[in-house]
Amino acid sequence: MPALKGWHPGERSIRHKLGFDAIPATANAYSWITGNLPPEHAKFHSEKLYFLPLTNLDEQGRPWGSILCAENGKQGFISVPRYNTMSVRTELWEGDPFLDNLVCGEREGKGMFVAGIGVEVATRRRNKFAGKLVEVRRGKSSRSVEFDLVVNEAIGECPKYITVRQLVPFPKASPKVVHKRPIMSEDDRLAEDAISFILSSDTVFLGTTYSASPNDARVYPSHVGMNHRGGRPGFIRVRPSDGRTIVLPDFSGNRIMTSLGNIEATPLASLTFVNFTTGDVLYVTGNATNLVGPESQVIMPFQNTLTKIYVTGYTLILDALPCREDPASTIQPSPYSPPIRFLAEEKPSSLFNTGKTPMATLLSIDMHSATIATFTWESSEELVINPGQCVILDFTTLFGSREYQHMAPTRPSSVNDDFIRTWTVSSAAKERKTRMFSLTMREKPGGTVTGALFSLARSLRESKRNDMREMAVAVKVAGVMGEFCLPTKMVWIAGGIGVTPFLSMLRAVLEGRSGGWDITLILSMREPEVILPLVFSILEGAPDAVNEPTFSLAIYVFSKGSVPTLAVKGVGEKVRVETHLQRLSKEFLVVRGKLLVESEVYVCGPGTFEKVVAEVVAELGRSVGDVRREGFEF
Repeated sequence: MPALKGWHPGERSIRHKLGFDAIPATANAYSWITGNLPPEHAKFHSEKLYFLPLTNLDEQGRPWGSILCAENGKQGFISVPRYNTMSVRTELWEGDPFLDNLVCGEREGKGMFVAGIGVEVATRRRNKFAGKLVEVRRGKSSRSVEFDLVVNEAIGECPKYITVRQLVPFPKASPKVVHKRPIMSEDDRLAEDAISFILSSDTVFLGTTYSASPNDARVYPSHVGMNHRGGRPGFIRVRPSDGRTIVLPDFSGNRIMTSLGNIEATPLASLTFVNFTTGDVLYVTGNATNLVGPESQVIMPFQNTLTKIYVTGYTLILDALPCREDPASTIQPSPYSPPIRFLAEEKPSSLFNTGKTPMATLLSIDMHSATIATFTWESSEELVINPGQCVILDFTTLFGSREYQHMAPTRPSSVNDDFIRTWTVSSAAKERKTRMFSLTMREKPGGTVTGALFSLARSLRESKRNDMREMAVAVKVAGVMGEFCLPTKMVWIAGGIGVTPFLSMLRAVLEGRSGGWDITLILSMREPEVILPLVFSILEGAPDAVNEPTFSLAIYVFSKGSVPTLAVKGVGEKVRVETHLQRLSKEFLVVRGKLLVESEVYVCGPGTFEKVVAEVVAELGRSVGDVRREGFEF
């Protein structure tokens, strides 16, 4: 039978802000939450789980998200003796907040509120529950704990954003507490390794609490909640300005909104990050605020709903988890995860989200291959575009606004598709103010926007037309962003179409002709016969600048296919081109460690490509933050 009698005040508030209260299909979705454990949930929790995230409260009422496991890291540490009772036998590691909070609960002499979410990461199954502790038994060691809890809420959850992983026991874990700041002062910031942990995570466990007012307690009793949030690595951001405010975007889900509803009523939350490769665990608690619409987009442009967590306490433990990813397996990111949104303060930008928005009209298309082309646009207003910056285009004028879908098995990426796309500008005007800009892009298989643009390009090629003005293809210019700039000694590392920012930067260097330039361009690509002519045409268009004594350019080309024999015309031997019939390797970069240490390093390419470069730079003793990135997700 249903566990709840309606939406509590916080849930009503957030549902109203998002317009969900006007949707009949979810008006009574609270009735989906049952008052005990269904048999299939009982079997799931007792047989399938390697770990259990569990929300519990400290003596200040702040939520923390513990990670419970068997001592040997195996499944089966949970049992369900009755339809509404779970028994858990766990070995806690030093630093897990449950150790301290259990003492608090026992001292107060009442059942502690708890909530958990069982996630079988190998299958993307997950089920939530909430209830109270009714009995706690200490084991042989101070960290060995057995407890029973009565479940009064349970529901099966959406699996959309779970990254598939194959876990195996790892009983040799050796936990080490490296940071423990349960109470942070006003001037404190998160440690840099904690921030790096957050920015590299694709998974977090969100703990919340609802503290009912005396008037509401009988109908809407107090409780805590635990949930899962997932996305591409880096989908959770940390505000650089204070180093402690975490920004968690909210993606399209089942629209029940229990977690955000709890935060709306009781503005506290916990975040627990787990590295399934190293076993490291980061626990965070803090003050939480939901932001919707314009308030959200001021913080994270183009993100309609988010939660800010101002961290008031955290603990980082290395090598804690007694289960790990199977080294022989490969993770499978969720196809539903949208591209990463950066914070407004992270990337210098000009966004047109208020007032009149400029329109960009497609002028011409230059096809370089069947899947790579340059699209030239004209803006209705002048834009300030610096070399290496991106233009953000809003294609809703062509495709309209997307209707809500909970799941879309045939095209999962469409669920969160807002038709906003970002591309690096491949042209660079002599004057920074310009109406004209060009975007060189690759067609993404199954891509809504690139698919439409390339379909148009192919139809024009068949009709032998290039001028697009008659077609009146116009889209909104949502903004200009990016932070690439131009020091004198640089290493540019590009993966495939990631060469586009460097085309713009190279033009700017040659047009400026001031100061000395020492540039190393490393290209890793499948289609060198398409990409190299784009680079060479820029060099051939400025022979005087290339032949300046203070200009130096070395190009390294990596491709598993054949590399055409091309030479840069009119510039003598000033440009050195070296080809390698293989993929770019870490070894190649390590050998050139001195160059990477002494130069400003820029990288643009797929996420895994950028990650490899950043890891090499870190191994050389530089900070990962020293690598300037302009990642792309079309």
